[in-house]
Amino acid sequence: MRPLLLSLGPLRVYGYGLMVALGGIFVFSLLRPRMAKVGLKSDEDYWLFINVILLSGPISGRILYLLEYTKLFSPEFWAVLTSPSRGFSMFGAFLGVPLALWVFCRWKHIPFARLFDGVCVMAPAWHAFGRLGCLLAGCCHGRPTELFWGIVFRDPSSGVPAKWLGVPLHPTQPLEIVGDVIIAFFLYRLFERGGKPGLVAAAYLASYGALRFFIEFLRGDTVPFVLGLTAGQFLGLLLIAAAAGIVYWRSRCIRPS
Repeated sequence: MRPLLLSLGPLRVYGYGLMVALGGIFVFSLLRPRMAKVGLKSDEDYWLFINVILLSGPISGRILYLLEYTKLFSPEFWAVLTSPSRGFSMFGAFLGVPLALWVFCRWKHIPFARLFDGVCVMAPAWHAFGRLGCLLAGCCHGRPTELFWGIVFRDPSSGVPAKWLGVPLHPTQPLEIVGDVIIAFFLYRLFERGGKPGLVAAAYLASYGALRFFIEFLRGDTVPFVLGLTAGQFLGLLLIAAAAGIVYWRSRCIRPS
């Protein structure tokens, strides 16, 4: 595909970064009229919340990507660390964002479960934009396939290994985009219906964990992590377990009056 979309002198626009930026603008604009519903009491809270997301997500996502896909301080490590077009793990954001939000909620006296529900409604739509960026950059690619749906990368600056350039690969990025869009519509309807705080988050963690678990079978950039599972599959199972824990916790904490 095209990792670099535009180059004008010192100005360079990378597909991955552009898609992530557009996704952020899209989801935050949707949240603004619903900020009271998730516990944000003022414009100040809203903008602080955005800053928390924009700092904690990229930092934790980049850290986990480096730990998962590179050797510490290797040439690949430094190449990814300084690259504006690749090097983000969604699962890193899964770990860093909730922790940062919990601290934010404690500071601003906001119910964590309500705000986290709002974040989880936004997440799959934003992730779909990010996966479109991955498609442009060639990262998170599939392994070779002879099936009809194979997609071909030819740009040597993409994240696809040179030996697979021009070879049909499983369309892991488009498949995940479709899955994320379906999850986003489902969660939006669930969120608008109301219900116990925390259940929207549980639905997101379970659905995305399952989606990622199965997509990993088609990925071509992963290696076994533990028990024959890739890191993505292992973390996907952890997300499903976390979803079950949230459902159990909310069922015990909130009982009919």
